[in-house]
Amino acid sequence: MEKLLTIRELADRLRISPGTAYHWLSEGRLPCIRFSARCVRFRESEIEEMLNKMTHEAIEEEDFG
Repeated sequence: MEKLLTIRELADRLRISPGTAYHWLSEGRLPCIRFSARCVRFRESEIEEMLNKMTHEAIEEEDFG
């Protein structure tokens, strides 16, 4: 089974504050597994996929922007 990250672990890996992670979560910007209203976890693979997509979008904007 793939390791699931807590909000604090996710924030550490992305080098953002936990507050920013919660904000992004509330905006729907982070793929998550919600066990309850207060228990949220993140799959490493989904976060990595999200970052890769963001990187590709940024590169495309530079090429065409």
